[in-house]
Amino acid sequence: MKKQSGITLSGFLMASAIVIVAALLAVKIIPAYTEYENIKRDMTEIVNNPDMADASDLEIRDAFAKKASVDDVTSVTAQDIQIDREPFQLHVKYVVDVPLVTNFGLHLDFEVKAVKGAK
Repeated sequence: MKKQSGITLSGFLMASAIVIVAALLAVKIIPAYTEYENIKRDMTEIVNNPDMADASDLEIRDAFAKKASVDDVTSVTAQDIQIDREPFQLHVKYVVDVPLVTNFGLHLDFEVKAVKGAK
């Protein structure tokens, strides 16, 4: 008689549960990191724009607000951004709370700093 080999039903169900939990986490967390990358890109574009170096704080915030609305950024507003002149840089810290299941969720802290000349 040939010995049977393969995965058991309970092993298959356990592996499936792990894959489902990992997929749930990915689907919930990826949008927060995508928004972080959008904020980082927008702030970097602003600090590396030669016209923005001499712009007022209001003009810088307005430029960010326009870029943020195009990129559908909701976690950070233009008023949240700190503007430093020497060296010219933009800085923001923000928190994203990601609900997962009922009263269980994730608390993600982000910090973006864009310095003129840095990529």
